[in-house]
Amino acid sequence: MRAVEIGAVVLFFVLLGVSLQQLAIEHLPIALIAGWLLADLVSGLVHWALDTHGSARTPIVGPAFIRPFRDHHADPEGMTRHDFFEVNGSSCLGCLPVLIALNALEFYSLVNSILICFCVGILFTNQCHKWAHMDSPPAYVKILQKLRLVLRADEHRRHHTPPYNSHFCTANGWLNRPLDRLLK
Repeated sequence: MRAVEIGAVVLFFVLLGVSLQQLAIEHLPIALIAGWLLADLVSGLVHWALDTHGSARTPIVGPAFIRPFRDHHADPEGMTRHDFFEVNGSSCLGCLPVLIALNALEFYSLVNSILICFCVGILFTNQCHKWAHMDSPPAYVKILQKLRLVLRADEHRRHHTPPYNSHFCTANGWLNRPLDRLLK
C-alpha cells in the first residue's frame, strides 16, 4: 500500500502541474470557493459511505479504505502519527481520474477551474482532518481554524461521539449540517 500512496501523490502533483495550465485566472475566486465547498461535500459523502457501508472484509475497498476509516474511531489521534503520504495518498488516488480527464480534455473554463480547485481541496481534506486531531497544530493552521477556513477540532469532535453518524465533512465542516439533514 505504501508504494500506491507514494505513487498516487507523485502522479497527483505531476497531473496537477499540467492541469494548472488550464486554470482560468478570471474564474479563480469563484473556482476557489466552489472547489473548496465541493471538496468538503465529497469528503463528507465518502466519509459517510465508508463509515456506513461494507466492512473491512469487503473486497478491494474493505482493507484499503473501509478498515482505516473504522479504525480511526478506535484511535482518532492515530492519523497524527502518519506522514504526508499515508495521510494524503488515498485522496490523491481518488483525484487521479478527474486530473486525467482534465488533461485529456484541455480546455479553459469555469468548470475546469472548479475541478482543479476541487482536486487541490481534496488533497487537503485529510490534512485538515489530521490537523483537527492534533493537540498543537502549526500556528498558521490555528489561524485558519479560528477563521473557520479549515476543519476545527471542536467541529470534528462531534463526529467522534457514538454512534458516529454525523459531522462527516473533513475539509472545513461548512457542509456538515446540510449533509447531516440529508443523510438522516
